[in-house]
Amino acid sequence: MNFLIFGVLAPIAYFLLRFFIKKLVMNFIQNAKRNSNVKNMSKCEKCDTFMHEDELITRDGKKVCNKPSCNK
Repeated sequence: MNFLIFGVLAPIAYFLLRFFIKKLVMNFIQNAKRNSNVKNMSKCEKCDTFMHEDELITRDGKKVCNKPSCNK
């Protein structure tokens, strides 16, 4: 009887419990990221300032900001 409980049922219960808790935590983290108002920031490759990704322009394969010194 002990073999049945500790050898078969306990590992199965441990696996299922771990699986559901992992899934719950992953969903919680994804929802927190989705609902946050944190913007994705990127660095201008010419002046090394961080700006929002929508404000950067891709030129010649590099991300460049809208400053006149970087647009040349």
